[in-house]
Amino acid sequence: MSGWLAVLLFAAVFVAFYSGRVDRRLAMMGGAGLFLLLGWLLDGFYTPRMALDAIYFDTLILLFGMSLISDTLARSGLFAVLAERAALYAMGSGWLTLVLFSLLTYLVSSVVNNLAAMVVMLPVTLEQCRLGRINPVPILIAEVVASNLGGASTMIGDFPNMIIASAAHLHFVDFLAGMMVPCLLLLAAMLLFFQVRRHLLGIAVRPDPGYRPGTLLTAQITDPYLYRLGLVVLSLTLLGFLGAKALGIRPATVALSAGLLLLVTGRFAKESLLEAMNGGDILFFLGLFVMVGGLRAAGVLDGVTWLISTVGGGNSRLELLLLLVMAGLVTLFLNAGPSTAFFIPVAADMSGYIPGPIVWWALSLGVLAGSSASLTGATAGSVAVSYLERHLVRFPAMRASLIPAQGLDAAVFLRQGLPIMALFITVSALYILLVMP
Repeated sequence: MSGWLAVLLFAAVFVAFYSGRVDRRLAMMGGAGLFLLLGWLLDGFYTPRMALDAIYFDTLILLFGMSLISDTLARSGLFAVLAERAALYAMGSGWLTLVLFSLLTYLVSSVVNNLAAMVVMLPVTLEQCRLGRINPVPILIAEVVASNLGGASTMIGDFPNMIIASAAHLHFVDFLAGMMVPCLLLLAAMLLFFQVRRHLLGIAVRPDPGYRPGTLLTAQITDPYLYRLGLVVLSLTLLGFLGAKALGIRPATVALSAGLLLLVTGRFAKESLLEAMNGGDILFFLGLFVMVGGLRAAGVLDGVTWLISTVGGGNSRLELLLLLVMAGLVTLFLNAGPSTAFFIPVAADMSGYIPGPIVWWALSLGVLAGSSASLTGATAGSVAVSYLERHLVRFPAMRASLIPAQGLDAAVFLRQGLPIMALFITVSALYILLVMP
């Protein structure tokens, strides 16, 4: 009884969230409260203490610290300068723009929040496409996927890996060893995918004759103090992450120290401080963790574990591939963060009899594949659509460069994203089978 009600409540919260009628933070926090109420009404199957134990506080701390670092560097003007230099080196070529901007998006997303990287890259990308009469649609899709890849390469690049690091007690060096290589392979596979489909997508190699690259060079370091501060704190934080395992300290401790230091020295305006520390996402995941804890208390996630073990028939390799595929399919509809939180207890159960961190890599790669397939899979997708729509309103003549003519929507993204997802799952499956002990 409690299991069915928990599933219905979980689904209702996400329907309300995706309908746009309820703010996502209110939806998650309200859902968490309803789960606690349901637990109290049904013989106490879910208690406040259980809800507290379900919260991965290390994830919230990592999100807090890394968000403040990202905001500090963004306010210094560094990211805008990097993006404009990439636009200059692309020389108005559609193919070079796709490659260079994808590589830069990957690099920035691996050391700061991948959504923050997209917010910086998108305006320069669209302006580059407008000036060079370049079709922006495949470039935006490539950047969304590259941001997912960069985020998945490290412990701090995206929400899923932050959640996995907290749940599995993994360190920064563990992610570098386990996730960097497959993500670089997947990045190469993505670029090859777009190279093969280049003519179908209208990606030209030669620049438009009327392109004037100098019109883009307007960005500069606007605050040298924040520039130096951000780079110093980021460098110290990365060094702390690299040494945390040897020193026996938790990565969250390093992130918390960096965040507190920036709160004192970072010159944050009071009215923008909550946004700078990603307070909305912290509340979102706080509520999400409580709801997933309710699903586990109701026995729902035990059913998912049973399904994987039953279909796998005791074959650990097959079970890992099932986790990889199931995580990808759920992420396709549910978004990367929630689907990771959903599968964390399942992966934790599997790690009890499958040695090493390979279970967590299968989960991370599955979520990565699903988040790259649809606009709902990753928040970066919807952000890219919003930026494109605003740019088209400002510059209607840019519509002449669009292929397809409707621009970027859910159907257009799926036509490129689903093959990319299939490619990613295939390469990831081979990687899992090769590195499994």
